Amino acid sequence: MVPCAIYAPGRKVTQLAIEGKNIPGTLAKVASKLADLGVNILSGLVMAEPGRETGHMVFFLDITDSGLSEEELVGEIEELDVVVKAEVTVKKIGDMAINGTTHETVFLDKRAILLDVDDVGTMFGWFDRTFGTGAHAILFDMGEQAGRLVAAKLMELYKLGGRDAIEAFLAIHGAAGWFGHEIVKYDEERLEFVIRLHDNFECVPFKNKKDRPMSHLVRGGLAGVFSGIYGHDFGVEEVKCLAKGDPYCEFVIKPREEKKD
Repeated sequence: MVPCAIYAPGRKVTQLAIEGKNIPGTLAKVASKLADLGVNILSGLVMAEPGRETGHMVFFLDITDSGLSEEELVGEIEELDVVVKAEVTVKKIGDMAINGTTHETVFLDKRAILLDVDDVGTMFGWFDRTFGTGAHAILFDMGEQAGRLVAAKLMELYKLGGRDAIEAFLAIHGAAGWFGHEIVKYDEERLEFVIRLHDNFECVPFKNKKDRPMSHLVRGGLAGVFSGIYGHDFGVEEVKCLAKGDPYCEFVIKPREEKKD
C-alpha cells in the first residue's frame, strides 16, 4: 500500500522525510528513536539502491502523545549518527495529512500516477453509455498499443522473453494496483493461454451490475503484450467478468485467425 494521505481527526499527524546512510541498522536506529520519543509510526516507505551512499525514508507519524513539536522531532532525529538530514514534508488541510514529499510517483524509474478506482469507474461508465461498442474498441486499441510498448521494454531493457516477460507484465501491474493474477493455462507450443485476474480495477466499479464483460483496456493490454512477446497477432476473449457476477475476470488468449482473401 502506498501511503499518500491519512485522515485522523483529533490527532497530531505529520510526515517526516529522512535521508540516512545506506548501511545495515539505519532503519532500526530511526524506528527505535521514534519509539523512545513516544512517536507512533503510522506508515512508511524506505527507498535505497545498492551502491548509493544514502537512502530515503518517509514516515507518516502520530506525535500526539510525544509532547514534541515538529521542529523538536526533526532535531531529535538529526542527532542520530546514521541520519544525514530530516525534514517535515506534510501538507495539512483540516484533519487530513497529505504526502508532501513530491508530486511524482516513480515506478521502475518511470513516472506513474494513482487514480481512485471509483473515479475510473465513473469515467469508463460514461464512455460506455455514450459510445457503446465504439468505446470498447477504443479502450481495447489503447490497451493493445500500451501492451506492445511494455513488451518491447521488457525485452530490450530487462532482457526478458517468453513466459518470464508475461509474468513480469502481470506482476508489475499487480504491484501497481491493477489486479491480482494467476496463470490457468500456458501452452507455448499451441500459443494458447488462460489468465485469471482478481479484483481487476477496470471491472470492480461495475461488480455484479452488468450483463456483459467490461474489461476492454486490460483485455487490449493482454493482447498487446502477448503479441509483442511472441510475434503473433493475438485475440483475447473475456469469458468471465466481475461485472457480470463472476468471482474474477478470466481471459482466453489465442492467435487471431488470418483473414483469407
